[in-house]
Amino acid sequence: MWRGTTVGGLALGLKIERTNGEELTFGVVLVRSLASIISFICLGLGFYWASWDAERQSWHDKITGTAIVRVPKGVSLI
Repeated sequence: MWRGTTVGGLALGLKIERTNGEELTFGVVLVRSLASIISFICLGLGFYWASWDAERQSWHDKITGTAIVRVPKGVSLI
């Protein structure tokens, strides 16, 4: 939840945002984390779904109303 990113997101310049523009809350982050387990258990299909989806959202993004966005160069996530 801190800064809306993960360690990998920091390295790649990616951030998690709500699709409705609201702030990320602990509850949303917790549900997204638990839903990612479901995405993984289904042979990882929930993660690969983003490559076929028009909105580029994985299952856990769809469940929680979030999306991964690339942060412009020069904008710090830290």
